[in-house]
Amino acid sequence: MMRVTLVTLSLVLIATLFPIQCLAQDADNFAGEEVVFKSGDIVLNGTLVLPENAENVPVLVFSGGMYEWGDHHPQREIFIRENLEAVFPPAGIGVLYYDPRGVGESDGRWGRASLTDFANDAKAAIQYLQQRKEVDPNRIGIVGLGEDGWIAQIVAATAPEQVKLMASIAGPTFDPTRQLVNEYHSEYVCNGQDSTAAQKKAEQKAQSHQNWVSVLPLTKRWRHMNMKLGFEPATYISEIDIPALFLFGENDGQVYPDWAMESLRDIYPDSLPSNLTAHTIAGANHFFHVVPKCYDYQEESPSVEKNFSFRFKEVFQDWIFENL
Repeated sequence: MMRVTLVTLSLVLIATLFPIQCLAQDADNFAGEEVVFKSGDIVLNGTLVLPENAENVPVLVFSGGMYEWGDHHPQREIFIRENLEAVFPPAGIGVLYYDPRGVGESDGRWGRASLTDFANDAKAAIQYLQQRKEVDPNRIGIVGLGEDGWIAQIVAATAPEQVKLMASIAGPTFDPTRQLVNEYHSEYVCNGQDSTAAQKKAEQKAQSHQNWVSVLPLTKRWRHMNMKLGFEPATYISEIDIPALFLFGENDGQVYPDWAMESLRDIYPDSLPSNLTAHTIAGANHFFHVVPKCYDYQEESPSVEKNFSFRFKEVFQDWIFENL
């Protein structure tokens, strides 16, 4: 009896582990290719991950995962790996991501670039893909994370003939001034201040911040803020007529979902048009990890690294598969 039990347990263990091993082997088959392309005079470096034996395949262009002073956020790499590379190439969809101008291996000066410059860089990435023989030039989508949601919105509105879909994930739908108020308010509240008092302080600090950066844009962060002033996302969102997805995290302190949804309602007071889809993901933060409000990545535990919201993955992936 003991021997039979041991054999049975061994078979169950093998059956359990074998698919995992196969999945890991399959994932290793989708190695990225280092690529370069030009945006005007700027040379940008990126990584293109294509399905095996790719022929006439759709591709997602990903932009985002940055600190506001022009460096990659530590969560960018794992977000790309877990939510893009591990999902789409095995399903027949390629992924292209690249260093923004002035970051990593790409040329240029990040702190002196406008949102229009970054949007032009994304368009250059799309044009590069359209020249690749493995890629279907009519099935290219753009995904923007965080502030790069603005970039995706600009591209979708101004180059609809080049992109089949747009996904703005944790991307603001309100202007940079309100974005700054949002971040300061979240900071004050997470330090224990009353929300109403925090709102007043955040508005005052945002106004002071803007006054200083417009006069003395000394640092990269301040120069970049100066470049964003006056940007109105509503101008672009209202012009989007391709399939567009807006995803927000319930616990995102950088982009409050209530504020973001309110901005969409201001643009479309009756109802969202049929080509726009918007969801708030319960329990998720800016990178769609399931963590409490005010979670600090500086104190990150290993268990959080891959703890992406299942609901986020489900909504994001299903929408991409349906529309691309």
